[in-house]
Amino acid sequence: MPSDGPGGEAGPATPLSVAGSRTGALPRGRGGPPSADRLAVAERARLVVRAAPVSQREFAARVGMAATALSKALNGSRRLAEHELAAIARVGKVSVRYLRNGQGRPPGTGAEARQRADAVDPEVRRAQILEVTARLIARRGFHRVRVADIARACGTSTGTIHYHFPAKGDALRAALLHCAERLHRRLEGEFRGAGDAREKLRRLIEVQLITADEDHDEWSVWVQSWTEAILDPALREGQRVVYARWRQTVLDLVRACQAQGLGADADAEALTSRFTGLVDGLAIQVLAGTAEMPAARMRELLLDAFEPHITLRPPRDGMLEP
Repeated sequence: MPSDGPGGEAGPATPLSVAGSRTGALPRGRGGPPSADRLAVAERARLVVRAAPVSQREFAARVGMAATALSKALNGSRRLAEHELAAIARVGKVSVRYLRNGQGRPPGTGAEARQRADAVDPEVRRAQILEVTARLIARRGFHRVRVADIARACGTSTGTIHYHFPAKGDALRAALLHCAERLHRRLEGEFRGAGDAREKLRRLIEVQLITADEDHDEWSVWVQSWTEAILDPALREGQRVVYARWRQTVLDLVRACQAQGLGADADAEALTSRFTGLVDGLAIQVLAGTAEMPAARMRELLLDAFEPHITLRPPRDGMLEP
């Protein structure tokens, strides 16, 4: 393994003697508490590991150590072997001399702002990655987002991102599902407070309006997923499943209105297609800025989408809803 040459640069390795010691070798300690020198080396190694842009567990894998062995070495209860010391220096981008006696350039200090990947529950980490991925894709565009960008925003490593999403297309599919689940959770919350199917349709329209950053992000991911599905057949099935669920939600509400005597003679499938096509088209206009489409205007157009079969506009004073 490489060791420090003149001036702290990497040079040829110096072989250990049969006894396993030479000038500058780490003190072994002979029972009892660890020596002050070993604790000092452990502290410097700990700083190197914490400054690395990966979790302690991943760092251990990169230097060829078991995670428990590295943990013991960092708290001073286990002596670092020469080859382990050299590997830590290589991965941590410091000199072996720094680890041995503190001389030379110390590690960077990016760890303070980095969330430790091994300290986060896997499900919590996955949820965080989904949220960040959806936001970055929505605001930068699918093809402008790199795995490294997602890792940096999550405070973890690219390896962690690849663990959850092996390919970039997987990240887009997951982001779409994440946005879809968030949409349906909001709809369920809105529907619980609605008195009848007509009121649920009104509330569904309100949820579709683009009035906040979160609305914009969700719609952006939806539209980009359509574009990518046009170009990549592998993405079409996931897109079809997500869209079918959304369309079924609208169709179920239309049929519920018919069951309550509203538009009973209308073609429920046609009304649903009219509405979903209109809401998608209006949202694209808002996102692209191709038309003057404030939320109030979008609402008015969507309220008329089911006319004359289902009237969603509130009745005027003194008039009853049909």
